[in-house]
Amino acid sequence: MAKRGKVLRDPYSGPGLLMVEGQQYQFSLDGVWKSEVPPKPGQIVEVELDTEGKVKAVSVVPDSQLAKEQAEAAMAVAREKGAILASGLVARFGARTLIAAGLLVVGWFFLSAVSVQIPFLGKLEFSFWQVLGFLNSTNVLEAMDRRGSPSPGLYGFLACIAIAGPFVHHFWKDKRALLGGLLPLLFMLVVGLLLRSSIQSAFGGGAAGQLAEMNNQLRDEALKAVSLGFGTYLSTLASLYFAASGAKQFLVSKGSEMQGYDKPQKLAA
Repeated sequence: MAKRGKVLRDPYSGPGLLMVEGQQYQFSLDGVWKSEVPPKPGQIVEVELDTEGKVKAVSVVPDSQLAKEQAEAAMAVAREKGAILASGLVARFGARTLIAAGLLVVGWFFLSAVSVQIPFLGKLEFSFWQVLGFLNSTNVLEAMDRRGSPSPGLYGFLACIAIAGPFVHHFWKDKRALLGGLLPLLFMLVVGLLLRSSIQSAFGGGAAGQLAEMNNQLRDEALKAVSLGFGTYLSTLASLYFAASGAKQFLVSKGSEMQGYDKPQKLAA
């Protein structure tokens, strides 16, 4: 029967000593120690006992095996704590809300929201978060052409507020907090309008004659070169869910409040 143990004392100045499941066992080198490395205190070993409970064989557990076991134990603890945390979040916010929030985050931060066909550079794809950085820059087209990722600045802060909007009513009991579910959709609409306006303004205004007509043609071509990506559609669906859910809960709350006002009036009549 093999059991995991620990070397307490090496067998050079007398019988060696092992600790196995809280019990101490003596061992010697001859015919018992099976590893090439010599025994020393603190080693984790695999101990094989005979039917009489005496040490039959001892071998050192490799460090790689110990590291693997520690990693597996840590993963098991993390999974257990993660399951507890997830169940708590589901109980408080609801599974649908968390799934919609996850889709919104993925759509905004990781998937392509906008693609732009730029001459000599080909098709460039940008996430919603990168688009916020472009809006925060002085010139959207130049920023896209550099393939950089400018800081979103204030737009990034507003995006975080929009993501938190659908959860506000869990912490603020005012019924108006339910309208926080509209924030992601409204924010996306505003960003879309700002992006279109930035592209249009990049070709300038105030020109006259042929120059104005040329600018208009360039502006139209630039707008045609911009197309929406899967991230936009996914985050729009999540935003629509939050908007519909928030508006419905607000109307229900409003209706319940109106019914509460009507009952005393009917009783008084």
